[in-house]
Amino acid sequence: MIEYSIERLADDLYSIDAWMEESPQRLACYLFDTPERVLVEVGPSATLHHLTAALEELGIDDLATIVVTHIHIDHAGGAGQMARAFPNARIGVHSRGARHLADPDRLWSSAVRVFGEEWLTSNWGPMVAIDEERLLVLDDGDRVPLGNGRNLEALYTPGHAKHHITFYEESTGGMFVGDSLGLCYPHGHAVQPVTPPPDFDPVIATEQMRRMGQIEPSFLGFAHFGPNYQVAAALEASEARLWEWVRFVEGLNNLDDDSATEQLRSWSMDRLRSEGYSENDILTYDQATYWPMQVRGIRHWMASRAD
Repeated sequence: MIEYSIERLADDLYSIDAWMEESPQRLACYLFDTPERVLVEVGPSATLHHLTAALEELGIDDLATIVVTHIHIDHAGGAGQMARAFPNARIGVHSRGARHLADPDRLWSSAVRVFGEEWLTSNWGPMVAIDEERLLVLDDGDRVPLGNGRNLEALYTPGHAKHHITFYEESTGGMFVGDSLGLCYPHGHAVQPVTPPPDFDPVIATEQMRRMGQIEPSFLGFAHFGPNYQVAAALEASEARLWEWVRFVEGLNNLDDDSATEQLRSWSMDRLRSEGYSENDILTYDQATYWPMQVRGIRHWMASRAD
């Protein structure tokens, strides 16, 4: 069964629930239905049929540009298939990630080491290479045209990944943050860090959060999941919780990765309970988090700092 939902955020801007992993409110894609149509995020290939069905309902038969905030497979895994489905579209990606969309073998192999081939293939699906001529290589300050003098501005925002871009559109005030702030599900909008190796760096991530705040966007378009209009509060919570996680993991030096992972998971879920979140909300965060990756990322940063 093909499931999706569409929310109109402005006259020509939509949020699409793309039903990643066949579940609602796991991945939001954002469509600018402007003279030059732009889609932000595509998600993994296994569930692209939800996204394409939503686009069909909206009457979208052509895209000028498809942009991804970064090349992690839950955001860009279906980019090659979307390039085939929309042959006129350019695929916008940061310069550090472009080669991995042109030749995804190394990216796929890296993900297999984290998630396992069976889980990855079943839940996210395969990747397809994109012709280099189709790639729109982006860096800080570059602009993706929307038509009628409007643009989507690329902000280079490492911290989660070295190939991460945040996109800002002045007319709507929308800032599309990918994973740069973490997870923020709509039931209360707790912001939870995402700290994968090898690129996670909380110092750089914090710098970028403060830079985003200086722009004063009207809302934050989270990939996981949806728009958040409490911008200052979300940015403050993101920075605070990020450093809470780092300090907590720093205090677990006597534990191996598996034990530290369980400690971080249990402590994080108890923190949400203490803040009044329901068990259903807490389960959403728990199930959406690959916990071993979080500890490994923080410990990788700690080791690099020590070196």
